[in-house]
Amino acid sequence: MARQRLDPNLEAMLLFADVGINIAKGRRRQGGGRRHRLRRFVGEQSRTGSWVLRGVTAQVAAGESVAVLGLKNSGRTEFLRLAAGTLIPDEGEVRRRAPVLPMIDLGRAFDRGFTVRQNIYLLGGLLGMTPGEVEVALPAIVENAKLAPNIDKYLRGASALTRQKLAWTIAMATKAPVIVADGMLVVGDVESRKQCLDQVERLKAAGTTFLVSTDVPRKFEGFFDRAIVLHNGGIVADGAVADGLALLRELRLASPAADTGKDDTL
Repeated sequence: MARQRLDPNLEAMLLFADVGINIAKGRRRQGGGRRHRLRRFVGEQSRTGSWVLRGVTAQVAAGESVAVLGLKNSGRTEFLRLAAGTLIPDEGEVRRRAPVLPMIDLGRAFDRGFTVRQNIYLLGGLLGMTPGEVEVALPAIVENAKLAPNIDKYLRGASALTRQKLAWTIAMATKAPVIVADGMLVVGDVESRKQCLDQVERLKAAGTTFLVSTDVPRKFEGFFDRAIVLHNGGIVADGAVADGLALLRELRLASPAADTGKDDTL
């Protein structure tokens, strides 16, 4: 987990204050033949960048569940990474009252050359758990992930769905007070997703704070307290989920080429 500077006196659980993030891109100089190959060899390139988010100000209260909505490339993932501290803003600041768990591409942290047991210790450690905490949680993790018979087998043979479920189960075992998730609030088949949703509902009832980027907010009807809509590098709406969905529908109709989301999610 990224190192996070915490402010226990902060009133909100998460606070974005005039935050901006500029993503730099490398673009090679144009040319052909031998000259182009020489430029590639010496690494000549021009640096350009664009503001993915700028002037973003928002806060998330303790125990609140917030849906982050937006078209493709609207900065949703960057918004979550800023919240978790895996991205550092170029402008403004992000403040946190408690540790934030980033459920973003967790499966990529697994090493298929390790066993299930070894990967649980690996990802658990990356998410801030001590070896002792992982040891205590280990039986429940493998049981919930349905991997108890395979705990000492290599992960390389596991399906993508199995790895997703394992990563999700490890993340839940951290008992983090704040969870930011990029499309990974629930995982697995229909039965597994229901079990996952039941668990996050229990966590919400216990006071866990959620910040979730999702393309299917209606599947979590009643879970989210409000929605933040991102567009053109900033927040264009912050309020009721129904209002956020209506605005997102309008944005999709206005720029259909800018988004590949499914209309039936709205």
